Amino acid sequence: MTKLRYCERVHTDFPVVFAGEAYVGEGTVLNVSVPGCAVRSRKRVQPGSYLEMRMLVPDTTPPLRVGLAKVRWCEGRRFGVEFIQMPGEDQVRLGRLVKSEMPFALPPRVSAWQGARS
Repeated sequence: MTKLRYCERVHTDFPVVFAGEAYVGEGTVLNVSVPGCAVRSRKRVQPGSYLEMRMLVPDTTPPLRVGLAKVRWCEGRRFGVEFIQMPGEDQVRLGRLVKSEMPFALPPRVSAWQGARS
């Protein structure tokens, strides 16, 4: 059985500022979907930690605010987060952003282990 993402991710390249319990970092959002995103940053974070985020999306409005995000994975300078709390108007903006960028969506991800079993 192949496990696929339940939401498409779209390629992005916009700045993000994030804060953990005792640190602040900045980076680049590499891809985004409604439930989360991948970030590249010099600041190291730990899986399971919680962040507050501000993403500077290209729609010329204030930054997209994520009140609470959980770090789900880390690989070198990259990490993935799940959005847990986000103001309603920012959820709507994020949904519009993802929908407008859908022609550039990433293909569903299959792990190497799952691909080898196929």
